[in-house]
Amino acid sequence: MPILGIYEGHTDPSVAIIDKGRILSFCEEERPLRFKHAFGIYPERALSYCMNAAGITISDIEYVATNWNLDAFTDGRMKNFFDTMNTKYPVDAATCAFQNRLLSLFNKNSFTARHEMQWRRLFGNIKFPELRGIPHHYSHAFMSCFHSPFDSALCLTIDGSGDEHCTVLWDYNGETITPIYSISMPHSLGWFYAAITEYLGFQAYDGEYKVMGLAAYGRQNDELIKKMGKLVKVASDGIGYEIGSEFIHYGAHSYSGRFTDALVSLFEREPRLETESIDAWHEDLSFGAQNTLESAVERLVDWGLDKLGYDNLCIGGGVGLNVKMNSRLFNNKRVKNIFPHPLCADSGGAIGSALALDFAVHGSIPDKLDNLSFGHAFTNDEIRTTLDVAQIRYEKTSDICEIIAKELAAGKIVGWFQGRMEGGPRALGNRSILADPRKVGNRDRVNTIIKFREYWRPFCPSMTAEAAPKYFDRYVDAPFMVIAFTANEKLRNDAPAIVHVDETCRVQIVHRNTNSLYHYLIKAFENETGVPVLLNTSFNIKGEPIVCTPSDALRTFWATGLDILAIGDFLVRKN
Repeated sequence: MPILGIYEGHTDPSVAIIDKGRILSFCEEERPLRFKHAFGIYPERALSYCMNAAGITISDIEYVATNWNLDAFTDGRMKNFFDTMNTKYPVDAATCAFQNRLLSLFNKNSFTARHEMQWRRLFGNIKFPELRGIPHHYSHAFMSCFHSPFDSALCLTIDGSGDEHCTVLWDYNGETITPIYSISMPHSLGWFYAAITEYLGFQAYDGEYKVMGLAAYGRQNDELIKKMGKLVKVASDGIGYEIGSEFIHYGAHSYSGRFTDALVSLFEREPRLETESIDAWHEDLSFGAQNTLESAVERLVDWGLDKLGYDNLCIGGGVGLNVKMNSRLFNNKRVKNIFPHPLCADSGGAIGSALALDFAVHGSIPDKLDNLSFGHAFTNDEIRTTLDVAQIRYEKTSDICEIIAKELAAGKIVGWFQGRMEGGPRALGNRSILADPRKVGNRDRVNTIIKFREYWRPFCPSMTAEAAPKYFDRYVDAPFMVIAFTANEKLRNDAPAIVHVDETCRVQIVHRNTNSLYHYLIKAFENETGVPVLLNTSFNIKGEPIVCTPSDALRTFWATGLDILAIGDFLVRKN
C-alpha cells in the first residue's frame, strides 16, 4: 500500500505519494494555487492532485508521513530542549512565542487532529490513515543519501532549523545513516543568511538566491569580513560554528524579526529598503556573507571527510540550494563527487519522510533520482480545449522541436510547456523559458521584458550530456541545476549569455533517456547553430510560481515579451 508524505510548515507545503521506494507523484501547493510559497496554506490542491495522479483513493493509503519528530514534540523532549536553551540565552517574548507555537503545532495529538479535520473537509467522514513523524534532518539526509549515485558518503544537512537541529553531519554507508556531528538552535547558518537577506531589503526564505547572485559582484572588504566574524564564529572545538545570537535573535528588533538593532549598529548603516538601489557596499556585504557561510560549512565538511575517509558528499536541507556553496565544496580537494539534492528544501520533506517510513516499515530501497517530473501533465486534447476556449489562434505541428530550434536560432524567446511539471525551484525543460545563449543581448531581453529580474541574477544553461566534456574542464553529472562549474573558454565563446560574472554557470546536463523531447530540442538547436546549449529559465515572472496548467502558460505568455508559446504539439505566436 502506498505511503503519503506531507510537509506543512512555514512555507512551501507539499504532498508526495511513495510506493516501494518509487515517487508516484509530488506537488508543491504553490503551483496549482498560484500563490508563491503558499505561506500558511494547507496543501489541499497538492493532496488531491497527488492521489489522482497516483490513481489511488484515501482507503489505499497505508500511512501518512511528515518530516517532523512528532514524538519529541509530544513526550516533552523538545520542551526540555527549549527550557535548557532558554536558561543559557537571554530569550525574549518573541522567541518564547515561537517555541510555544512549535510545541503546539507539532504535538502529535493536535497535529493529527488538524490534518483529520482538513481531510474530512475535503473527502468527507473518512478514516484517517495512521500518522508517523520522521525526524526532520534525518528526512533530509535519507533522501539525499539514497537518491544519490553513491553507496557511501559524508552527508551534510543544513537549514534554518528542524526539530532541535540546524546542521548535522551523517555517515552514510550501505543502508545505514548515522549522525556524527550536530549543531542545534539557536546556531543556524540558515537564520544567519536569512538575516542578511532581509537586511539587504529582500524577503527571507525567498530572496536568499538574490544575495547569492549578488555576491559574485562583490569584492573582499576586510572590514566587512571582520564584522561577519562576529556573526559567525568558529566553535571552541575548532570544527563547528557559533552564531552571535545578540545580532540575530536576542535584543531589540526595530527593523526585522530576522536581525536585531545590534546588527544595524555593527554595520553602521540602516537596512536597505526594497525600493532603494543596490550599490557597491551591498555587493561587498553579499560577498562577505556568502564567504562566511562557505567557510563555516567547508570547515565542517573537511572534518567529516577526514574522519570518515570518504570523498563523496551528499547535501540536504534548504541551505543546500546555495549553488555557490555547493560549487566551493565541489572544488575542495577532498571532494571527488557531490550530490546536492534538488529538493533539499523543506517542501522535499514530503518525499523524504515518506521514503524513510517506507524503508523503516517495508525495507523499500528508494530508486536513484534521475528526474523530477512528478507533477501535472496535460494531453494534446486538453491543451487544444484550453486554446479553443480562449479563442486563440494556434497551429498544430508534427515536429515541434525542429520548428522551435529554428525560431530560437532566429532570436525568438520561447515559452516551453511539455510533459509533467518539475518539482523544486528550477525549470528543467518541462516548464521553461528558452532563448539562444550565443548573444548576451538575449539574456538582457529575457531579464528586462519577460522575467522582470534584477541585473545581477544569472541565467543558466541546459546542455546535452554529450556536450558537457567540451565545456567544462572539471564537472560531475548535474541534471538538476543545483551546482555551478567553471566555464572554459569554449563555453564562454559559444554561449556567453549563460556565463555569470564570476565565469561559472549553474548547468543542467540533459540526458536522452530521462528527458528525450528536451534532449531532442537541444540537439535540433545544435544542428542549426553548432551549439548544443540553450538558455533556460523558469516559465514564470517575478513573484509568481512556475506555470502549472495551460491557462497559466497563456496568461504568462500574453503578459510578457515572449514571442512564441510551444505547448504540447501546438504553437501560439504573437504577430
